[in-house]
Amino acid sequence: MKNILVVDDDEPGLAAVERILEAESFETKSASTPAQALEILKTWTPSAILLDIQLHGLDNGLEFARRLKANVATSAIPIVAYTAYDDKWTEAEARAAGCDGYLVKPITGRMLADVLRKTVEKTG
Repeated sequence: MKNILVVDDDEPGLAAVERILEAESFETKSASTPAQALEILKTWTPSAILLDIQLHGLDNGLEFARRLKANVATSAIPIVAYTAYDDKWTEAEARAAGCDGYLVKPITGRMLADVLRKTVEKTG
């Protein structure tokens, strides 16, 4: 089974993504802040991280992705960014921050599951 850590500060969106992934046979854990995600990562290694890059606060999603990729304990975990921004500049910025995949909201359950499976297979 593939394990996915979902990091999103939008609680209804987070719950919806978790339901979609669980329906697609993924095991999920969720965090609404980077600090919560780091606590989870201390004891659990996901197959991938689904990261909203529009997190609020000082540690936005792209900065958090950079921190994860710079940390030897988490650098190998693939990160799939997801956002409402559908432009090449934001996608390039996400990839430069270390994101292995990029999804634009709104996304379908099938699209989400397919991208995560391909990302895990490619990097795992």
